[in-house]
Amino acid sequence: MAISTATTVEDVPVFEEDLFTKEALRNPFPYYRKIRDLGPVVRLRGLDIYALGRFADVQSALRSPDVLISGHGVGFNDLLNAPAEQPAMIQSDGERHRRLRMPVARQLTPKALQHRRTEMYDIVSARVAELVGAGWVDGVTSLARYLPLTAVSHLVGLPENGRSNMLRWASAAFNLAGPNLEHLQGDLAALREVQQYLLEVDPAELREGSWAQTLFENVAEGRLTLAECRAALSGLVLPSLDTTIYAQANLLHNLGIFPDQWRALKSTPELIPSAVLESVRHSAVVRWFSRFAASEYHVGEVRIPQGARVMLIYGSANRDERRYVSPDQFEVTRNPTDQLGWGSGPHMCAGMHLAKLEMEVLLQALVEHVESIEVGEPIIGSNQGLYGFDAVPIRLSG
Repeated sequence: MAISTATTVEDVPVFEEDLFTKEALRNPFPYYRKIRDLGPVVRLRGLDIYALGRFADVQSALRSPDVLISGHGVGFNDLLNAPAEQPAMIQSDGERHRRLRMPVARQLTPKALQHRRTEMYDIVSARVAELVGAGWVDGVTSLARYLPLTAVSHLVGLPENGRSNMLRWASAAFNLAGPNLEHLQGDLAALREVQQYLLEVDPAELREGSWAQTLFENVAEGRLTLAECRAALSGLVLPSLDTTIYAQANLLHNLGIFPDQWRALKSTPELIPSAVLESVRHSAVVRWFSRFAASEYHVGEVRIPQGARVMLIYGSANRDERRYVSPDQFEVTRNPTDQLGWGSGPHMCAGMHLAKLEMEVLLQALVEHVESIEVGEPIIGSNQGLYGFDAVPIRLSG
């Protein structure tokens, strides 16, 4: 594979195919390989975007927040990237980002979540036991959604009308991050709806002791302004369900299509944490985010100009042959602690410890109750921001 020696943007190879067709969204991995093989930086035909697909380059870019900034938006269209009076946490930089992130992340550390493990395990264990021997069921609606919708939405603490809409709002927000906004009137309406909701949510209606209520307590304590608190609230409301549901569905599918890995996990439950990381690596849910080059940014000998929009392809980086041996294989012994499915640097997913906990207790319950996992033909989603299965037929046998 030839490595690009381009020193000017005119010499950067062009990727001719469209990453945002339904075909590409449902099976992105061959496209990712082509991008990696073209060079460390490619330009996307038809879009004024520079894309990074190799592990080392994506990791380095995620750790360069002073040059590749989020404050000009992290999507691929002017609607999502438009300046906001109070930008959400994900579209903030520097001190503002740290101030908004800290009260969210503080509630989602491993230590803060540890006392929730037994509660979450009991919830998902009972569900798995019900499904053993029940024949073919949809693993998404019957299992992957169960814990997030049962426990996590409760812990966030919104009133019923907010909790019931979290999944729809999140799906719309991620789908609208892509460049294709045609035929997405429903998602646009959902985006306006959640934006208005966040502006109007009444702290008095939040569940006592919930994560959202604790966030508003930072206003009373002077750590956040009310406007900042509402901006930070999006970090609890939008990414806490969809991403984990997809991640659990991807995990179930991987266990079914790699039965030798399920047997390895079943015989050695100590591999559960490794298996979680490996599934996130193998089937990264967040496809990509973008950054804005506040100044010239160098990738090897390639100079990305100031003002450019840069795509960081998490799903490609996690399948990079330069970093992982046999990256298309799901191997529970791999333990890829550096995988980028949850990002890296200051914008690393604040809820990754929650997602990891949910996936670990799911595996723990499966190991305890299930002997074999079969999967049927899945329905792969075509969300422009998220990769995963909308339906996965599964059969659990005891």
